[in-house]
Amino acid sequence: MKIKNITRYTYDTTAFQGWRLNICRNSRQFTKYFSDKQFGSPEAALQAALTMRNSIIDELKLRPNESETIFARYR
Repeated sequence: MKIKNITRYTYDTTAFQGWRLNICRNSRQFTKYFSDKQFGSPEAALQAALTMRNSIIDELKLRPNESETIFARYR
């Protein structure tokens, strides 16, 4: 399953399993990880990542030149 701006991460060599949200705008990059363990399941972690992605994208549509400010609010 391919989801825009969201990538599944599962590593055998580390304890982290979850999703990575990555958005780039105006030469600024926002990255946040959503751990399966923290959210209780892969599905819940994905839902949290989707919710945050949608919120950020909605704000960027309203204020496209303020990516740095918008990203800082979600860190």
